[in-house]
Amino acid sequence: MCSTIIRLSIIFCIAVAVCEAADVMCLQRVPIRSCASVECPVAGNAVTSKHYPCDCFETEIVSGEKKKWYKIELPNGHHGYVTDAHCSGRVPHCEW
Repeated sequence: MCSTIIRLSIIFCIAVAVCEAADVMCLQRVPIRSCASVECPVAGNAVTSKHYPCDCFETEIVSGEKKKWYKIELPNGHHGYVTDAHCSGRVPHCEW
Protein backbone atom coordinates (compact mmCIF):
# COMPACT_ATOMS: atom_id res chain seq x y z
CA MET A 1 0.00 0.00 0.00
CA CYS A 2 2.72 2.45 1.01
CA SER A 3 4.86 1.65 -2.04
CA THR A 4 1.87 2.25 -4.31
CA ILE A 5 1.35 5.70 -2.81
CA ILE A 6 5.04 6.50 -3.26
CA ARG A 7 4.95 5.36 -6.89
CA LEU A 8 1.84 7.43 -7.61
CA SER A 9 3.45 10.47 -5.96
CA ILE A 10 6.54 10.10 -8.14
CA ILE A 11 4.41 9.79 -11.29
CA PHE A 12 2.39 12.85 -10.27
CA CYS A 13 5.57 14.91 -9.72
CA ILE A 14 6.93 13.89 -13.13
CA ALA A 15 3.62 14.79 -14.81
CA VAL A 16 3.60 18.23 -13.15
CA ALA A 17 7.19 18.90 -14.25
CA VAL A 18 6.42 17.89 -17.85
CA CYS A 19 3.27 20.03 -17.97
CA GLU A 20 5.20 23.10 -16.79
CA ALA A 21 7.72 22.75 -19.62
CA ALA A 22 6.25 24.47 -22.65
CA ASP A 23 7.37 25.45 -26.09
CA VAL A 24 6.38 27.60 -29.03
CA MET A 25 6.50 26.68 -32.70
CA CYS A 26 6.47 29.09 -35.64
CA LEU A 27 4.81 28.06 -38.90
CA GLN A 28 7.09 30.28 -40.97
CA ARG A 29 10.31 32.23 -40.63
CA VAL A 30 9.67 35.26 -38.39
CA PRO A 31 11.90 37.87 -36.78
CA ILE A 32 13.00 37.32 -33.20
CA ARG A 33 13.01 40.65 -31.36
CA SER A 34 15.21 41.58 -28.41
CA CYS A 35 12.16 42.72 -26.40
CA ALA A 36 8.37 42.44 -26.62
CA SER A 37 7.67 45.25 -29.08
CA VAL A 38 7.73 45.84 -32.83
CA GLU A 39 10.06 48.76 -32.12
CA CYS A 40 12.76 46.52 -30.60
CA PRO A 41 15.73 45.47 -32.73
CA VAL A 42 15.68 42.14 -34.54
CA ALA A 43 17.97 39.64 -32.82
CA GLY A 44 17.60 36.87 -35.41
CA ASN A 45 14.97 34.76 -37.17
CA ALA A 46 12.89 31.85 -35.92
CA VAL A 47 13.29 28.70 -37.98
CA THR A 48 10.12 27.27 -39.53
CA SER A 49 8.61 24.34 -37.56
CA LYS A 50 11.30 24.46 -34.85
CA HIS A 51 10.14 24.21 -31.25
CA TYR A 52 11.54 26.88 -28.93
CA PRO A 53 11.37 26.53 -25.13
CA CYS A 54 9.05 29.23 -23.80
CA ASP A 55 8.26 30.33 -20.25
CA CYS A 56 5.47 32.81 -20.85
CA PHE A 57 4.01 35.52 -23.07
CA GLU A 58 3.53 39.29 -22.81
CA THR A 59 0.92 41.42 -24.55
CA GLU A 60 1.17 44.66 -26.53
CA ILE A 61 -1.51 46.77 -28.19
CA VAL A 62 -0.48 47.66 -31.76
CA SER A 63 -2.86 49.76 -33.89
CA GLY A 64 -5.74 48.77 -31.63
CA GLU A 65 -4.94 45.05 -31.89
CA LYS A 66 -3.70 42.92 -29.02
CA LYS A 67 -0.52 40.96 -29.83
CA LYS A 68 1.03 38.16 -27.84
CA TRP A 69 4.80 38.16 -27.57
CA TYR A 70 6.22 34.76 -26.66
CA LYS A 71 9.43 34.90 -24.65
CA ILE A 72 11.51 32.11 -26.19
CA GLU A 73 14.84 30.67 -25.19
CA LEU A 74 17.44 30.75 -27.94
CA PRO A 75 20.14 28.09 -28.50
CA ASN A 76 22.81 30.48 -27.18
CA GLY A 77 20.99 30.75 -23.83
CA HIS A 78 19.62 34.25 -24.45
CA HIS A 79 15.95 35.13 -24.72
CA GLY A 80 14.06 36.69 -27.61
CA TYR A 81 10.45 37.46 -28.49
CA VAL A 82 8.20 36.35 -31.35
CA THR A 83 4.59 37.39 -32.03
CA ASP A 84 1.55 35.20 -32.26
CA ALA A 85 1.09 36.13 -35.95
CA HIS A 86 2.71 32.87 -37.09
CA CYS A 87 3.83 31.31 -33.79
CA SER A 88 1.81 29.56 -31.11
CA GLY A 89 2.09 27.65 -27.88
CA ARG A 90 0.25 27.03 -24.63
CA VAL A 91 2.12 29.05 -22.04
CA PRO A 92 1.02 31.31 -19.18
CA HIS A 93 1.08 35.10 -19.19
CA CYS A 94 4.33 36.53 -17.79
CA GLU A 95 3.95 37.83 -14.26
CA TRP A 96 6.20 40.75 -13.44
